[in-house]
Amino acid sequence: MKTTFLKLATLGSLVLAPMTALAHPGHESTAFSSGLLHPVTGVDHLIMLLAFGLLVGCLSATTAQKIGLVAGALITLMLGLLVGSTFGLVSGVETAIVASLFVVSAAIWHAFSASQKMVKLAVGLCIGMMFFHGYAHGVEAEGTLGQFSMGMAVGASTLMLLGTQIGSRVASRWMSVGVAAASSLFLLAA
Repeated sequence: MKTTFLKLATLGSLVLAPMTALAHPGHESTAFSSGLLHPVTGVDHLIMLLAFGLLVGCLSATTAQKIGLVAGALITLMLGLLVGSTFGLVSGVETAIVASLFVVSAAIWHAFSASQKMVKLAVGLCIGMMFFHGYAHGVEAEGTLGQFSMGMAVGASTLMLLGTQIGSRVASRWMSVGVAAASSLFLLAA
């Protein structure tokens, strides 16, 4: 298990390293590599993907259920990507993205709640809000959409799985405060 975590942490570090050299949105490269790096070049998307992984890691669920939640979030993200590339920029997407950062923070807090109904609602809301992150990526997609989306699926999955590993090891409702603080700093810097 530690070996898997170290591999994910190393891969995550390698994926995050180019972040300082690339501006969001877009960068010069192939469609696949552009999609692969795109989730880490926007701090808002990076926070959401890692935080959703933290949330999943904190849940008392089986490994199969956790993989299902990550897969559900990825499907919603990809659906948003497709719709965003089709319809282009619309008003309100950025507001929904910002709101999602605080929704996932609250969801992490509620993951430790006795009310499973509230936990399920919070997780479902987070999965639904992934659509807006995908939508924004779809608007900014470069090159062939198929290659871009495959790269983005790999990058997004890596970030969510990294967050899941960290969340399962740390498993504290106080991680929600860290996510909210990072989201607030992002808003102040924007």
